[in-house]
Amino acid sequence: MEGILAEARSLDFAGIFARVLDFLADLDSGWQIWGGGGLCLLLLWRVVRARLAATAGRRALRRQYKKMAKAGVAEWERPYRLFTGREGWNVLPGAFLMELTSRLIERDKVIDFILLAEEFDQAQSARFARLAEGDPDTAMRDLSAFLTDFADGLPAPKMVAMLGFAAQIDPENHWALIDLATEHYAAKRFAKALPLLEQVLSLGERAMAGLPRDRDARGRALASHSRRLTIEKMHAILKVAGEMYEDCAERVGAK
Repeated sequence: MEGILAEARSLDFAGIFARVLDFLADLDSGWQIWGGGGLCLLLLWRVVRARLAATAGRRALRRQYKKMAKAGVAEWERPYRLFTGREGWNVLPGAFLMELTSRLIERDKVIDFILLAEEFDQAQSARFARLAEGDPDTAMRDLSAFLTDFADGLPAPKMVAMLGFAAQIDPENHWALIDLATEHYAAKRFAKALPLLEQVLSLGERAMAGLPRDRDARGRALASHSRRLTIEKMHAILKVAGEMYEDCAERVGAK
């Protein structure tokens, strides 16, 4: 049942059904099959309900956006108002939300970010509020690092979405870029991994001069990121990124 729950959190319906069939196949008696089948159906209903709720939330935000357009609200201000009109977000500093909006850029990106963050209650977390206290640039770097850390351990679809936002909010977040590229590479999405790996290789060479060595790091972190970046770690990142880049370039070029 733990495996089914893991699949359910990712809302991967094909995976859920496969796990359900495996789970039922391991049951012995008729009562176990009926009971297990009932539990699985309940779980599937919860997954479907979660998907429907997310769809309803997305439609509601889009309707709100259209109403603002009809009311004459400036186009640049509408995504910002999507944030300020929701509980949890409306207590964050306006400069933070404005900068976040400018980096997400598109309406649907803002909507998807709001729904994903609210799914994990991050909009109302004390940590999220603390990240918003600094100047906008520092706050965006810290937010990106926080999202990168938070993505670790999430089901694959949610992880990819969270890392995508982290990389968009701070395009120089090496960890977000390499983690996202690795996820795409592992899933054989080579065309998506390729530009991310290009960014990693380009940024890595430029960042090398300002990094400490392992013996000098002593708790220092890049943009408050818990995974400290040193010259030695950057060398390792660039080596792996280079190998994946060559493989992706060959595979994409062969298509």
